[in-house]
Amino acid sequence: MARKKSVSSTGERTGDRIRRFRLAQGLTQIELGRRVGLSSRMMAYYEVQGGEPRPELLVKMAQVLGVSVDSLTGRQEPSRRPPVQAEELSLWRRLKRVQELPPHDRKAILKMIDALADRSGRRKAS
Repeated sequence: MARKKSVSSTGERTGDRIRRFRLAQGLTQIELGRRVGLSSRMMAYYEVQGGEPRPELLVKMAQVLGVSVDSLTGRQEPSRRPPVQAEELSLWRRLKRVQELPPHDRKAILKMIDALADRSGRRKAS
C-alpha cells in the first residue's frame, strides 16, 4: 500500500522540506545520504521526485538535520531562522571540512584564522 504524500498547508512536500533543511545545514545530497545510509540517487528521489521516506529513515534525517520529525513531515513548522546567504553557506561547508581534519592540522588552521583575524582587527583599530 502506498503511503500518503505529506504536503503542508503551504503546498510544500516532504522532499521540499528535506531539501530546505539540508541546504540550511550546508549539506549536499551526498553528505546527507552518507549520514543516513542512502545513495545520492535515493536522496534525489526523495527531494525531487516526491518519494516518501520510511518512518525510520525520517527519524535519521531529522536527527542529522537538527529538526523534529514533525517539522520534516510538515505537521509542525520549525522556528524561523534568518535565511543563510551563499557566502555563509560556503564558509560553513569549509569549516565543517576543517572539523574533520586530524587534531594537529585543525589546530594549525585555527591558529592561522586567529592570527589573520587579530591582524585585521588591529588594522581597523588604527
